[in-house]
Amino acid sequence: MKNFQYLIVAAIASSCGFIVHVFSAEWLQGWVAQIMAGHEVSSSWDVRYIAMLTSLEYGISTVILYWLIRDKIIPYGKFKAFVILSLLLTALHGALIRQPLMDFIIGNPIEVALLQNAFKWLVWILMSFVVVYGSERVAKKC
Repeated sequence: MKNFQYLIVAAIASSCGFIVHVFSAEWLQGWVAQIMAGHEVSSSWDVRYIAMLTSLEYGISTVILYWLIRDKIIPYGKFKAFVILSLLLTALHGALIRQPLMDFIIGNPIEVALLQNAFKWLVWILMSFVVVYGSERVAKKC
C-alpha cells in the first residue's frame, strides 16, 4: 500500500513539470518571437567563460546530492555507487528513458536517438564517476 502511495506522489510530482511544459508551450514561443522581433542575437565566444563558470552548479549540486545519499549507496561499493548516481542524474534530467523514447517515437531512427542521447548520458556518467571516486578519495584522506 505504501509503495502505491509513493507512486501516486511520484505521478503528481511528475505532472507538475508536464503541466508547466504544456501550459508554457501554448503561448511562450509566440510571446518570445514577438518580443525578439527586430532583436539580433549573435553568438559570442566570450559566453563560454560564463558557461564554464556557471557549470559549477552541476558539480556542486552533484556533490551535495552524493553527500545526502552516500550512506545509503556506498555500502554497495564505489562502482555500484557511481552507477546508481549516474542513473539517478540521468533520470532526473529525463535523459535515461523519456528523451530517447520520445526521439524515437517522433521518427528518429533508433541509432540516431541512442547516439544523440548517449552524449547526454556521458555527461552524467563522467560526472558521477568523478564525484564518487573523488569524494571517496577526499574522505579517505581526512
